Amino acid sequence: MEEISDAQARLDELLAAAERAEKLVEEWSTREFTGHADDGRIVATADPLGALVGLEISPLSRRRLDATGLADAILAAIRAAEKAASAAKDELMNDLNPSLSRRLRM
Repeated sequence: MEEISDAQARLDELLAAAERAEKLVEEWSTREFTGHADDGRIVATADPLGALVGLEISPLSRRRLDATGLADAILAAIRAAEKAASAAKDELMNDLNPSLSRRLRM
């Protein structure tokens, strides 16, 4: 009977870990990540997968920068947003992996 109790305890732990993981992923999947350039006058917004979902360009940036400078600044903002999304994904995976692998080894 002790084996059944141990198995039930492990199952309960795994279910709790899966529920926690589901909540973390759900929270993460609704986030947006921003990157800035030209002293914050250009703002790119990315979804959790790093896809561009928004881009704001200040009129001042359009006047101040030539075409190449504007393109470089836009790309810098987009890359910063993508990097923030990637860092959040890595953090999420690090939060999930240790708890799941620890429970699976039991």
